[in-house]
Amino acid sequence: MANILRVILVVALLVLGSCGSSYRTGGVQGAADSVLGGDTRSILVNGYSTSYAWPEMLQDMLDAHAGGQRKYFVVNSVIGGAPVETWIAATGSQDHTRTIVALERDFLGPDPRLLGDAPRPTIVICQQSLQLTGDQRGPVKAAHDMAGAELGADALEALGKRLHAYGMERVYIATHIYKKPVEPEVGNERVALARLLSRGIEYIEAGPDVWEPTRRAYPGCFEDDGLHPNEGGMKIMAEGWYRTLAGEDAREDVVRGLWAREYDVNKMMRAYLAWRRTSR
Repeated sequence: MANILRVILVVALLVLGSCGSSYRTGGVQGAADSVLGGDTRSILVNGYSTSYAWPEMLQDMLDAHAGGQRKYFVVNSVIGGAPVETWIAATGSQDHTRTIVALERDFLGPDPRLLGDAPRPTIVICQQSLQLTGDQRGPVKAAHDMAGAELGADALEALGKRLHAYGMERVYIATHIYKKPVEPEVGNERVALARLLSRGIEYIEAGPDVWEPTRRAYPGCFEDDGLHPNEGGMKIMAEGWYRTLAGEDAREDVVRGLWAREYDVNKMMRAYLAWRRTSR
């Protein structure tokens, strides 16, 4: 009963955190002095195809937050079609090769091909999904499905542990944006995340709740297919992650600057994919 009450409390925090007049992150926010303070650092992005473009927007926001300096490097390691299950796949499997092996080759191995001048990442922000965990749609079939929530939490914890083993001192995890054809499972991924947070793993923290704001903005923040985020949807994610990383030090002028700029997200997607191909 105590565990169930803790899950209910964390779910309530996740939902209430996103209901302000403008975007607000859900869940536990990172302390500003440990994420956007101190030495120059890199922030690794883990995810799948909805995250091709917004990390570049986040980079612009972090540059603005640092007074126009490149103090925080956003290192985008996302792989299309790669939810949590593919990142925790068995060594030697096809999924392991296209996710973890690529992560090592490009960013975290002894001779990273795409890290450039950025320092080795110690923080990872996971914009993730539990689709393929349990079945195609995901494990949590209803808000009170604790068996499914446990299965999802186990998968998220395995992802966190795998990334922690690569030197990630903080692992922030957020779940999927709104996805109408795969509801309620996608929305209920937040229940699995809440279950994970109740376990009290020191290095795992909640990212922003991006499901609720994208649900409220549906279909306007999506492309015509109703599945992939457009510029507005990408900005929702970028803002959410900025507020999580900055905590109480988040600056509203930085947020306004994001929404005032125009981005061609399709061009950004193509540029990202071409950049990743250069390492092969």
